[in-house]
Amino acid sequence: MTEILGARIVENREVARATRWLVIETDEPPEMAYVPGHIVALYVPSPGEKWVRHPYTVSWAEGARIGVLYRVVRGGRTSPFMATMTAGDTLRLGGRFGEAVSTLVDPEAAAIVGVSTGSGVGPLHGFAARALPNDPRPITLLAGFRDAADAALVPELDALAAAHPHFSWRAALSRPDAGALAGRALAGRVTAHVGTLRALGVSPLATHWHLIGNGAMAIDLRAGLLAGGVSRERVTFETYHNRGTSPDLAVVAAIAAALAR
Repeated sequence: MTEILGARIVENREVARATRWLVIETDEPPEMAYVPGHIVALYVPSPGEKWVRHPYTVSWAEGARIGVLYRVVRGGRTSPFMATMTAGDTLRLGGRFGEAVSTLVDPEAAAIVGVSTGSGVGPLHGFAARALPNDPRPITLLAGFRDAADAALVPELDALAAAHPHFSWRAALSRPDAGALAGRALAGRVTAHVGTLRALGVSPLATHWHLIGNGAMAIDLRAGLLAGGVSRERVTFETYHNRGTSPDLAVVAAIAAALAR
């Protein structure tokens, strides 16, 4: 039976356009420990319905506290109301699904690359923050956003890079603008920048790739990496939406060609 725990909100703040950082504390420590990549069901007391349940991927956890980076979806059943909740408000959580990013990564890989879109950067940041103090392998994150206003956790990622020389990250903006990341961000979708990662020192075939976010991105990038020679065991992924899309063959071919250069 799924353990359902009472919890209260510790923090619920906006960190980018329509993106919020939520920290909750359970009334008692959960029986199962959570780490970045696990999926937890949050039960929110939504108006007109007793409790509305929605799964969220854990970005951070410590003891009885769990952190989640979430998008506020216009017209959604859960996130618009959750965005109005403040410190001290109560909700529930239950279950632990999926796999932690750390358990998916090939221990024999020479390096690790995480690629995300939107709020998928949350679990990747959490994974890196836990791994870097003890794992000497280079970790690189490529985080895709529509434009600079959507870029979440920029100060946290910059702080991580400053503290750990073997960590680096880049944002890719599908609609580049002159916002806070002007001069720092890559232009275009993350799938266009496998070659850029090579220029940063990433050796694709010796690297473990973890992809999280839009299903179209994960499907295209996974297919391109496999076509380019990366072993299946070194490409893991979690998709938030667009799970049923077919690979864009032109994108797949471009990714495979970038690996061959």
